[in-house]
Parts: sequence; C-alpha cells; structure tokens
Amino acid sequence: MTDTRPAKWTIVQHWAADPQGCEVFAPYFDVDEPCCFACGWYSERWTEGRSARKAWERATLERAHIIPAGLGGASHPGNFLLLCRPCHKDSPDWDEPLEMANWISRRDERPSKEVEHVNTWLRAADRVPLLKPALRELLSRGGTAEDAIGVMRRHVRRAVLHGSELSEGTMEAVLRATARELFP
Repeated sequence: MTDTRPAKWTIVQHWAADPQGCEVFAPYFDVDEPCCFACGWYSERWTEGRSARKAWERATLERAHIIPAGLGGASHPGNFLLLCRPCHKDSPDWDEPLEMANWISRRDERPSKEVEHVNTWLRAADRVPLLKPALRELLSRGGTAEDAIGVMRRHVRRAVLHGSELSEGTMEAVLRATARELFP
C-alpha cells in the first residue's frame, strides 16, 4: 500500500506560507527549528549540522491529520500537522478543524527531549536516598564526578532499553547499584 501522506518538508512549506494558519494550528512553528506544532517539544540533535529540510525530515515527529482520513480528511499538506507522539496520541480525531485548534490552544508546552531526559534522571535520583551520601563519600576520598559517571555507565550496560530509551525504573536501578558500589 502506498503512503499518500505528504513528506514532512512539504507540510513545513505549506505552513510557512500560511502564517495566519500557524497562529491557530502551529503556535511553535519555526521553519528553521523543527518542533511539535502543538507543544513545542524538540530535540537539539535534529538540527546538528543539517539544513532545515533535513532537520525536519530527521525529526521524530509524526504526520497527524487535522481531519482524519477516515472522516474524509484529504492528503493535502494543509490537513497535516507535525506532532510529537504524545500529542498525536492525544489529539482529537474529529471532522471539524476547530476542535484541533481548540485542543492545540490548551496544550501545555514541553521542554526539549534532552531536558525531559535529564528531568527523568533527576526524578529517579530523588527515589534513591543513598545516592547523595555515596557521591559525597566518593568526593571526600578524592574521587571525581567522572568516576561516578564511569560507575553509572557500567551499570547502564547491565540494562536494556524500554522502547527507545531507559525506563525511569531502570534509571533508579542504575542509580541504586551506583550508590551501593560507591558507598558499600
């Protein structure tokens, strides 16, 4: 079966030519910086040394219908938004574009993929009370942050990815194993 959806760059070009539509359907849109049209989520890695076109094509954003094909929505670039997976999953599948616009207007902004990843590690670290004393002990013995990172990396190699990344529970396990090794 042939994919009749337009390429991401074609969708980007459509919205670049429709600034009024962007205000309604893509409040975070910037042709030079790929991001989710609804929440602004992005990854700093998408643009590294790439043209805008290549960055948009590389972006792990999904092509989402404004009016779904199953409700008569066309495969025209103006009927598509580029959304992150959570936004695409939560977006309305409805036959009126106004519902998509209303939903987007209420969508919370998200930080970058990298900031979310750091925040996940920080939440995991909050649930490992032994970690801070272990790090203080390491530093008091003349160890460095690089030493702690080396121990963490070794323990990360004991895990597998859950989908495309480590789960928060796995991060906790890594940090607990690190703390036990640093502070026996």
